[in-house]
Amino acid sequence: MTAHPFLAVLALALAGTSQAASTPTDRAPVVVRFENLAWVNALTALPILQNGRVLVPPTEACDLLALTCTTQGMTLTAAGPSSTEQAVSLTRVGGALMTPLAPLVQLAGQRIGWNPAARVATIYGGAGTGNPNGAGWRSALNEITARTTPGTKIYAGPISVSIGSVRSGVPTVPLTLNTLQPLSELTLISKAANSLTITGSLVPGTVDVPNPFIGCPPGQSCTLPTRRDALWTLAYATLR
Repeated sequence: MTAHPFLAVLALALAGTSQAASTPTDRAPVVVRFENLAWVNALTALPILQNGRVLVPPTEACDLLALTCTTQGMTLTAAGPSSTEQAVSLTRVGGALMTPLAPLVQLAGQRIGWNPAARVATIYGGAGTGNPNGAGWRSALNEITARTTPGTKIYAGPISVSIGSVRSGVPTVPLTLNTLQPLSELTLISKAANSLTITGSLVPGTVDVPNPFIGCPPGQSCTLPTRRDALWTLAYATLR
């Protein structure tokens, strides 16, 4: 019986081996999802796939996974919900420090699936720590879930992201998602200054002050503003 690709364990990353070329230039874009939310922006750098391993920026990843992390030299020390500590190596990619995703997910008591065709890693499970409503990505998912209707068709395929120009005095920048299928609705949830900000389809409006975002236009791209100072931004996208 063939396992569903999203349920297949990311064995390559866990084992620390690679079936691809062993040179540092073996690098490709990758999408990291937290259940129904796609990681689409970060203050440091977005995740990449290098030599068969998903690498992530440590500060953003630790916050999303509700881990307590410190760095010294080229080593990241991460502590999970049970206060168990693990040292994880850091590597420099294009000027940014990155670390393997899989050990952090394990330490957080969560699990990871891999779709090799789409290059999508999906993280499941875990309730977060220190907050009855969850922490990290769980708190973001709880905010989104409280505003959605069960049965909505979620876009879970490949995504490419482009960021618009920074304008002086404007706290946001345009973020465009390019997808393989046309989107119906798009919501971005960002963390900045230790609080969550939501823009897009799921922002409630009133008769007098309606939500200015009317949904994604026909086609395979959709644009919303996101905070320039956000530590991370996740996207909730639905299909037409």
